[in-house]
Amino acid sequence: MRTIALLSAALLAACNGTIGGGGNGDDLGDDAPAIDAAPGVDASNEAHVFCVDETNRLRALNGRPAVVRSLQLEAYANEGAEHDFHNNPHDHFSSTNGGGIAFAENECPHWDLSFGGGDLVGLVGACIEAFYSEGPGGGHYENMMGAYGALGCGIYQEGSDVTIVQDFGL
Repeated sequence: MRTIALLSAALLAACNGTIGGGGNGDDLGDDAPAIDAAPGVDASNEAHVFCVDETNRLRALNGRPAVVRSLQLEAYANEGAEHDFHNNPHDHFSSTNGGGIAFAENECPHWDLSFGGGDLVGLVGACIEAFYSEGPGGGHYENMMGAYGALGCGIYQEGSDVTIVQDFGL
C-alpha cells in the first residue's frame, strides 16, 4: 500500500495563516488545534505537529523563542518534500529561491521508516535529532536555532521511503 503523508498544497495555501504562539494577526494561540481552517485536511497530522513541537522544545533548551507553525510554509515544505523525493535534496528550495517565503531549509532525504522504529513520528524525531546533534556551527543546527519566527514541515512518503523538509520563515 502506498502511503503519502502529503497535505494538499492547494488547501493549505488557501489558508495562508499560522498556527501556534506568535505575534501576527493570523495567530490562533497556543491552544489552537493542529489545522482547522482547511476542510478535508486531517487535523491530527501528528508528524507535522511533532516536527514543530520538537523543534520548539530544542529551541527552548537553548534559550531561543518558539517558532509558529505556518500553514503557508507547511504547504511549501510539503511541495518541496515531494519534489525533492523525485529529484535532488534542496532542489525545490534553490530552484524557487525559497518560494519567497522560506529563508532556510533542513532536509532528511530518502530516510527509511525503520530509522524511526517503523513510525513516522519517530522518524521525524530521528531526523530532527540528527540536525540538532550537529551542534553550534553545524548548518542544520544553526537553521533550527536561527532568528526565524515561523516553521513549516513537509513530509512525503512512498512505502517506507520518506523525505522530510523543514522550511523556516519570518
